[in-house]
Amino acid sequence: MPSLFFSPKGDNFQHHSESRTQNRASGKRRFFFWLVIAFLIFGIVFLASIAFAYKFYSTSQKVIDNGQNTSFIQSLKDIAFSDRKALRGEKYGRINILLVGLAGKNYPGANLTDSIIIASVDPKTYQTALLSVPRDLYVPIPGTNSSTKINALYARSEDADANGKSGIENLKYALADITGQPIDYYIALDFDGFEQIINELGGIKVQVPKDLHDERYPGPNYSYETFDIKKGLQTLDGETALKFARTRHNEDGDFGRAYRQQLILESARSKAFSLGTILNIPELNNMLDTLGEHLRTDIPLDEFNSFIDLVKKIDTHTTTNKVLDAGKPDSLTAVSHVMLGNVRAFILIPRTGNYDEIQDLAKNIFDLDLIARKKQEIKNENATVAIVNESGVNGFDGKLKNLLDKFDYQAEIAVCRDASNASACQQRWIQSVSTDTTVYDLTGGLKPFSLEDLSKKLGAKIENGSLASTVEAKLPPSANKPDFILVAGSDITDKLNYEENSVQDLENGYDHQQVDEKTYIDLLKKGSSQRF
Repeated sequence: MPSLFFSPKGDNFQHHSESRTQNRASGKRRFFFWLVIAFLIFGIVFLASIAFAYKFYSTSQKVIDNGQNTSFIQSLKDIAFSDRKALRGEKYGRINILLVGLAGKNYPGANLTDSIIIASVDPKTYQTALLSVPRDLYVPIPGTNSSTKINALYARSEDADANGKSGIENLKYALADITGQPIDYYIALDFDGFEQIINELGGIKVQVPKDLHDERYPGPNYSYETFDIKKGLQTLDGETALKFARTRHNEDGDFGRAYRQQLILESARSKAFSLGTILNIPELNNMLDTLGEHLRTDIPLDEFNSFIDLVKKIDTHTTTNKVLDAGKPDSLTAVSHVMLGNVRAFILIPRTGNYDEIQDLAKNIFDLDLIARKKQEIKNENATVAIVNESGVNGFDGKLKNLLDKFDYQAEIAVCRDASNASACQQRWIQSVSTDTTVYDLTGGLKPFSLEDLSKKLGAKIENGSLASTVEAKLPPSANKPDFILVAGSDITDKLNYEENSVQDLENGYDHQQVDEKTYIDLLKKGSSQRF
């Protein structure tokens, strides 16, 4: 009886069985082949990633100066796996970043800081302010009894520390003292690095505010060359941007240069983020690799992402730009001079002899209207001040009068009641009045803004009541009663008894130095125990 099912012949069955076996074997070979290829690709990618990460690590170790030796593995964790880390100053609502530009080893002046800018960022609103501190500001050298120009603080450590660490710490300390603000981070870049970073960005666009023509721009081997640039929107390569930032032979001098440096800084930041350069790790690594010998910072790797995110969100449309200049009625510094060895060096000092005005500006730099409103209140009070000189320095009352005139006070030098007997009259002043600088309030508290302002600017005590009446009684009967009597004691002569020079003297000082560049730099590093 025939079978109901098809039954293949034995040789056909064996053939199909062998084919299936071969197919399975071939499939396994293909699987293992592609598995090996996948592992090879993964291994190559992994090794390449490790190599790239190590290169980034090596570059960051050269660039980042935080006083710590971070291992490669820890650095990988910091870059790839760390959560967003709060930045220094963030919890206080303000992050202060010191931006330093210096010449570098290929230029005269090596590590003198040519540009000093404090960039402050509000981490909630991303409002930004740039405050340029002039390189000629005369400041105490931390840990010594000497003073020097602020641009020499970084350079002083050149011989002792190749990375300038103690120098940057001294600079940060001085700036915190001057502004009353802590310095949270720093970034230092030399001239060659500046040129390279602008060229890496493909140049930057800058709105040049006015025509510039400088026939004495410093060239190679202590020569001069001419630099020209026209007003308007210009595209600057690295070399031109550096010249634009450094030229100073025009009516704005060194202070105009500080403002132009701020323009370049804002333009470079905008260009970097528009290209995505700062957000692209390979591009960033290439840039850091290029700048490895020219850039220094103390931003740790584990805060890097937070820092980049902060800078990315900065609102350039609300940026406040301020320069601590001199020579204008509202300037906060004045030009004077000191002797560095046998060299007369022109310097800048706070016009009141203390940092109160500068600290007020730095504190309120996000709200300059507050300072303007305070000034308007003082102007509205229209206070009159009689000045009594008990400093022991002849003519010091005249200097105080000139200063108060700049503050919009109606100041007059006080005449003692018994003017016919000057010696006796002076004795009567001294017998009744403290030799500490004091402001005597004769208004009964009716002009509080002026009273507070005089006290803060001059570091003066405040007296009122019967003691103020005693001092008032020494004024001539015919004299109009002032609102305040300012008695200048010997305590402020050290701060205010300086010879004032002009801004032109300051500018000419650079062009007509009495010694060669190296000798002058050595004198700056050493400083002087002279006040001014």
